[in-house]
Amino acid sequence: MIYGLTNSKGGVGKTTIAVHLAAWLAKKGRKVVFVDADPQSSASQWIKELSIGIKLEQVPESGEIIRRVAKLSNDANDIVIDGPAGLSATTRAIMLQADRVFFPCGPSILDLRAASKAVLLLREAQKIRAGKPTGALIPNKLQKRGRLSREMMDAAKKLGIDVLAGLSLRQSFADVAGQAKVVWQMGTTSLLASHEMQQLMKEITGD
Repeated sequence: MIYGLTNSKGGVGKTTIAVHLAAWLAKKGRKVVFVDADPQSSASQWIKELSIGIKLEQVPESGEIIRRVAKLSNDANDIVIDGPAGLSATTRAIMLQADRVFFPCGPSILDLRAASKAVLLLREAQKIRAGKPTGALIPNKLQKRGRLSREMMDAAKKLGIDVLAGLSLRQSFADVAGQAKVVWQMGTTSLLASHEMQQLMKEITGD
């Protein structure tokens, strides 16, 4: 399975979710390749420090995505691609390779409007690929677990895309990269964050 994480803006938790997804799959005994396609490469050091057997590939150039991912898929159970912020050629290339694409999104209508631009790219890819990839929105930084404004939910429905339960605004999600861990490794202080993240991983992977 090839998973793509992308959006039209930064600061929405894309890399945090991508790294946790790779760690979740590895914990299940899957052979995982993490493709860091973000020029900032913020995920790469995090993946290295986790030391849990995830193969790391840095592929910031859009022209390399299709060729490299096709090759890597022959030697992996799952590939997780952390895409760049913005609607670049790399974003389009990810959508032309992934089986499932996820759009982390802040909890405001302005965040959703930004995400809607990425959904338009998704629709283009689905036309080219006869239905693939599937896509879903991941609300992030929610002030109250699982609750979005009615305005945002109505707008999301108009996009015609699935909306997952999402993640609350928690300090543990902000701190976890600096500790070179994932939230379920952080102990009792992060139990709620761990539960939320693991529930999201189950939704993403269909477990």
